[in-house]
Order: sequence, then C-alpha cells, then structure tokens
Amino acid sequence: MRDRLLPRLAVRGLYGSRRLYLPFVLATGFMALVYFVIASFVYNRSFGQTVPNGGNIQLLMSVGYYLMPVVLLPFLVYIYSYLLKNRSRELALYAILGLGRRHIAVILLIENLLCFALCLTLGIGAGLIGCPLVFRGLLLALGQPGGLVWSVSAGAVLAVVRVFAACFAVLVGMGVWRAARTQPASLLREQTQGEKPLRGRLPIALGGAACLLAAYALSAISRDSATLTSFMIALVLVILGTYGVFTGVSAEVLRCLRRSPRFYADPSAFVVVSGLQYRMRKNAAGLTNICLFGCAALFTLCCSLCVLFGQDAVIARAGQALAEGEVGLNTAHATAQEIAQMFTTLAFLGVFFVLVFLACTALVLYYRQLAEGQEDAGRFRILRAVGLSDELTARTARQQLRVVFLLPLAGTLLHIAFASPFLAAFMGIISIDTPLVLFGSIALAMATFSVFYLLCYQVTVRAYLRSIA
Repeated sequence: MRDRLLPRLAVRGLYGSRRLYLPFVLATGFMALVYFVIASFVYNRSFGQTVPNGGNIQLLMSVGYYLMPVVLLPFLVYIYSYLLKNRSRELALYAILGLGRRHIAVILLIENLLCFALCLTLGIGAGLIGCPLVFRGLLLALGQPGGLVWSVSAGAVLAVVRVFAACFAVLVGMGVWRAARTQPASLLREQTQGEKPLRGRLPIALGGAACLLAAYALSAISRDSATLTSFMIALVLVILGTYGVFTGVSAEVLRCLRRSPRFYADPSAFVVVSGLQYRMRKNAAGLTNICLFGCAALFTLCCSLCVLFGQDAVIARAGQALAEGEVGLNTAHATAQEIAQMFTTLAFLGVFFVLVFLACTALVLYYRQLAEGQEDAGRFRILRAVGLSDELTARTARQQLRVVFLLPLAGTLLHIAFASPFLAAFMGIISIDTPLVLFGSIALAMATFSVFYLLCYQVTVRAYLRSIA
C-alpha cells in the first residue's frame, strides 16, 4: 500500500512546488534544446560533406559539444540544492508521518525521473522543430545554397539523453544522500535557521581584495603575451577574490552600519541591514555565483560581438597580405570565404553559449530571491504584527533587493572591464585588433547585459513581494 502511494506523493509534491520546479524544468529543457542543436551539427555527416569547409565548422562545433556539459552539471547541482532546501519541511513531515528514508529517496527518484522526461520532451521536441530553422539560418549566414536539407541524427538524440541522464543521476544521488543523512528535526529547522556571526571578517576581506588586485594586475601585464594558463590563474583569483570581498567586506560594512547611531532611527535601514546580516555567508555565496555566471555571459557576448563586427577587417587584411605574398595574421592560405565561415561559426556558437549563461544567471537570481522570500515571509509577518506598515514593508524589501542585485552587476562590469586585455589578446589570435571593434563590442555587451539584468530584477522583485505578502 505504501509503495503504491509513493508515486502519488511524488506527483503531488511536484505539483505543489510548481513555482519552484516549473522554471527548473523550462531552463533544463532550454539547455537540452541548445545541446541538441549543437550535437545535431556535430553528428550530421551530410553537413560536413556537402558544405564547403564543413569539416572545420563541425570541429568548432565540437568545442561547444564537449564544453557545455562542464558548464551544465555545476549549474544543475547548485539549483537543485536550492530546490531540496526549500522542500526540507515537506520531506521532514514525510518522515514524521511514518515514511522511512528509503521511501523518501524513492519519492525524490520518481520526481527526478519525471523532470528528466519533461526536460527531454521539451528539449528534443523543440529541437526537432527548431533545428531546420537554425540550419537554414546558418547556411544563409555562411552564404551557402538553400537546397541542403537538415536530417535528424540518432547520435544527437542519444548524446542529449546521455548527458542529461548523467546530470540527473547526480541530482538523484544528492537527494538520496540528503534523505539518508539528515534527521527530520534538522530539516524542520533548516529553512528558518540563521547563521552564526562571521569570524575573521577583516582577514577575509583583505585576502579577497588581494586576490582581485592580483588578478587585475595579471590581466594588465598579459596584454601582449596572454596565455590560457595566465587566464585560468586570473579566473581562480577572481573567484576567490569575489567571494572574499562579498563575504568579508559586506560583513564589515554591515557591522559598521549597526554601530552607527543613525542606524536605529530609520526602520527600513534597520530591517534591511538585519536581513542581510542574518544570512551573510549564503548571501556571499549567492552573490558570487550570480557575478560569475554574469561574467561568463558577458565575456562570451563580448567575444561574439568582436567576431561579428571584426570579420570584415580581417578578411580585407588577409586579402591584402595574400596579394603581397605575405603570410601571417593566423589566416595563412585561407580564402575570404573560409575566414567568413570560421568567424560566422564562432559567432554562432557564442550566441548559443550566451543564451545558456544568461538562462543560468536569470534562474540563479530567481531561485535565490524566491528562497529568501520564503525565509523572510515569517520575519515580515512579525514586523507587521509589531507595527510595520505594508508600504514600509514593500519599500524595505525593494531596498534589500536593490542592494543584492546591484552588487553582482557592479562586480560583473568591473571584472569584464579589467579582463579587456585578456579579451584583446584572445581576439588578436584571430587577427581582430581594431580598438574600435574591441571597445565598441565591450560597451555594447555591457549595455545589453545591464538591460537584461534589470529586467530580471523587475521580475524577481514581483515574485519576492508575492512570497512575503
């Protein structure tokens, strides 16, 4: 009887948490669509045989084919940890009502299987509809005849199934481990449990600032001799520095604000600072992840725009060099058509990865604020009971969200500004070194990303205010 009840509980749990799971399923379905499109070009033999230079185009596509799972798995693990935490009370009630850990693990397994099936249905189904359109668009951009027909590849379908099955297997493992190792009482307290005061704020802040300064200095001295090794070192330093600054500096600033006499005269400031300090470590981790996903999206967008706007100058320069009997420009013996095809393919891949990183950024923003809204709902009910008006509640919530949103945006723009020497060095490998193209692309990418980020802010504010109402 109990075993027959488990599938019903799994379906009811998904439906009851549809505000949490619907964005997750839609985002994973979109990523499955993107991966299916990339895999379709990699496994399409007729494309490599009939399109001139198609083999090199497929080789470039294979970079995205192997890189995307590396990006996908950490993102899904991060988001699923939010889902599990927000359902901790529900899982604890299952245990209190008599379900064993094995039964809870089975419920989580069924839920993940349903999400996996929906993800594949959405991704592959949309891919079967959209791939022919993407194929024609790429042929048009490559200047190829429109008579070529896109064909469905079983290898692409199997590739999507393999990658997402492996990702969801990891998520199932997380859920089973959580069900097996966590006691019901701790699950009941987890959503409302605060954090201990952060110790060692000043060393953490100084260490984070030192890592950022070292990364910026490494970028500055690598203007003409940037290598992948120096870029990876700078990337690690930026990750550590961003976390250190968001953790140590934020905690120190909040502590100084609480020591100010004016702090207690403004109710909204008191609530905002108290709410931020209540979960400073989680705020730091969330802000760091938002900032890093934003940096990935913005850096990829800068590269795509540079490739898109700089190909004409490279083609003209390569033609002049070949006419004068010179080689170089990293395009030796390449025709204008081959250069255009390579750059178009790079821009094509860049657009797909920009969409993936933007989807990751938007989803992390949504889940983080939705999770905090559910945690803050009880606190705001108490504040209303002691006299805080609804207008002041909304204004306080907006101030807190504004701080949380603007910090990652400022950090993202600052990181990309200091990473411009790396960008210039990487673009120099494919002979894009025109300052107008480089800095114009960076400026346009920053403006585009800022508009997208502010739109996400508006959507998230409404979701947050609904959750604390």
